Amino acid sequence: MLSYKTKIRRIRFWWHLTFAVFRKYRIRFTLAVLLVVLTTFSVYKTVPYIFKNNVVTIGYVGVFNLENIPTSVLTLATQPLIATDQRGKPIPALASNWTVTADGKTYIVFLKDNLKWHDDTPVVASDISIPISNVKITALNNKAIQFELPGPIFSFPLALDKPVFKANTFYGTGQFRIVKVDQINNIVKKISLAPKSNNLPRVDIKFYDTEEQAQAALKLGDIKTLNVANAKNFETWQNLKVKTKEDDSEIVTIFYDNQDANLSSKDLRQALSFAINRTNMDGTDAYSPISKNSWAYNETVKRYDYNIAKAKELLTKSNSENVHITLSFTKDLEKVANNVKQDWQALGIKVDLKAEKQLPKQFQALLAVNKLSPDPDQYSLWHSTQKDQNITNYKNVKIDKILEDARTTQDEQKRRDLYFDFQRFLVEDCPVTFLYNPNKYAVTYKNTENLISKLSM
Repeated sequence: MLSYKTKIRRIRFWWHLTFAVFRKYRIRFTLAVLLVVLTTFSVYKTVPYIFKNNVVTIGYVGVFNLENIPTSVLTLATQPLIATDQRGKPIPALASNWTVTADGKTYIVFLKDNLKWHDDTPVVASDISIPISNVKITALNNKAIQFELPGPIFSFPLALDKPVFKANTFYGTGQFRIVKVDQINNIVKKISLAPKSNNLPRVDIKFYDTEEQAQAALKLGDIKTLNVANAKNFETWQNLKVKTKEDDSEIVTIFYDNQDANLSSKDLRQALSFAINRTNMDGTDAYSPISKNSWAYNETVKRYDYNIAKAKELLTKSNSENVHITLSFTKDLEKVANNVKQDWQALGIKVDLKAEKQLPKQFQALLAVNKLSPDPDQYSLWHSTQKDQNITNYKNVKIDKILEDARTTQDEQKRRDLYFDFQRFLVEDCPVTFLYNPNKYAVTYKNTENLISKLSM
C-alpha cells in the first residue's frame, strides 16, 4: 500500500497539473462554459415556443362550472356509456349492449371488455357515476350497471349520452387527458388536455362569457378556431378560413304565450306565422320541433310559408282588433326581430321590441333559439303539467295523451307513428312559429388547419 506521504505528493501533483492546464487553456474553458450557458438558455426559451406551435387553442362561448360542461367540449377526453347517431338513435360507446325489462322501468347496461382509464386502471362499473334525477343507479358487478326508473321511458338510453369519468377524477377514456382546469369563482375558464399519442397536438379550450369576447380573442390570435353565429367580421381576413354548416340541433322560434288575451287565438297565431317572410334569414326553413334528421321527423306537417293574403284572411277570422304585441328577443336575434316586426306591421299589427339578456319568465311573444334533443320525446316542453319548461303555457289534451303514450311505448314503429301525430297536431295548433335552423360558422386560422384536422370534436 502507498504511504500517507506518497498519497499527499500525488494529490499535489495532480492539483498543480490541473491548475497549469487551466491557466494555459483558460480562454477556451471560459468560452466552453459560456457556450453551455447560452445553449441551455436558448433551449429554455425555444422549447416552449416549439410546443406552443403544437397546441390547438379552441374558443367556446358559455358560462359553465364543473358539473355542466357541455358534452361536445369533453368528447376529446372521454366517451359516454351510450352515444347518439345522426338520426337520434342510441348506439354503443363504452357500453357493449343493454337490456330493459318488459315494464320499461329497469335498464342494465353492460361495459365493453378491456376498457382502461387514463391512469391505466381497468374501467369498472363502480367507478362510474352519472347524475340522473329520480333514477337509482347500482353497480351489479364490474361489468354491469343497473338503472331503476320511477316509470317507463323507452327513450332512456339517450339519457346516458353523457361524458363518463372515473369517480372523483378527470381520468377518461378518450385520446386526450385533462391535465389542468383553470377556474375563477368556480366558473371554468380553461381546460388543458394532453394527447396520448405523440402524433396529436396538445389542446387548450378557453371559455368566454359572450361571443363578442370570443371573437376579440380570435382576432388577437389567443384562440385559433371558434364557432360563431355570424362570420361577416372575418370574411375578408386572408389568414382565416370560414366554413358554413347548418345546425339542425337548433331552431330559431317565436314562442307565444297561449294564455294571452290575443294570442290564445289559434287563427291569430297562424296569421302571424303566414305573415313572416323568411327569405333573408340566415339558415334553412324549419317547420317542426323535431330535427329533420331524426328517425321520427314528419316532413308532411303544415307549412307556414309566406302568404300575406292568407295571413289577412286568418286575422279577420280571429276577430282580433287593434292587436298590440310586444316581441321579446334574445341576443344575436335583433336583426330577425326587426324583420318580423316589419312583417307583422304590414299585417296591420302594432309591434314593440324588447331586448332580453336571458330567457324571461313572462312574455307575450318571444324570439329565441330552441335547442333540440336527439330524443323526439318533448314531454317537458309541451305537456300541460310541465309548468317550468312549458314556457308557452300550452294546454292540449290530445297532445298530452300522445306524449304520454310515446314515451311508454316500446315498439319503435308505434312510437314513430305517435310522434308523427304529435308534430302534425302541434304544428296545426301553432303554439309557436318555427322559423329556421340557423347556420353556424367555423372560423379557423389557416396555419392550424392541419392540427385541427387531427381532432375528432
